[in-house]
Amino acid sequence: MSGQTIARRYARALFEIARQKGATEAFAVVLEEVGRALVENQELRRVLYHQLIPVREKQKIMDSLFPDVDPLLANFFHLVLAKGRERYLPEIAVQFRRLVDRENKVLPVEVQVAAPPSAELIAALQEKLSRVTGQNVRLHTRIEPSLLGGMVIRIGDRVLDASLKKKLELLGEHLKGA
Repeated sequence: MSGQTIARRYARALFEIARQKGATEAFAVVLEEVGRALVENQELRRVLYHQLIPVREKQKIMDSLFPDVDPLLANFFHLVLAKGRERYLPEIAVQFRRLVDRENKVLPVEVQVAAPPSAELIAALQEKLSRVTGQNVRLHTRIEPSLLGGMVIRIGDRVLDASLKKKLELLGEHLKGA
């Protein structure tokens, strides 16, 4: 079974429980925090992913790192650790966020820009995309200096490349063909 399939199953089970409790967004935030900690902290990964460290010790580490989480979510982390699925926590967070977004009719959009955008540009872009898609839009901006200027917008599997880099590439192809 693939890691994404495993993560999807765990995320779906937790999502159903969180929805009944009315805490889907709160759970998503904590899951993303845990996933981010695992991705960014090599030492934490080394400890939690190590096979020779007892599950109980791993659970104590999670409890100490995230002490104020909902008891239901803490139990979920304990279960994931007990089943040896700790490597899937970052992907579980991604899958859980997708379920929450789908439930709340939120469309995640990734915007790559060459330089940090102004707050006005972000607000205008978010408003325009919300109007065009008919959904609430949650923008995730990423700085990509290689774009030189402009932006690349990803909505699901659709990509709108309005970067200066792309325009220069197209111009170069046009000149080669002439």
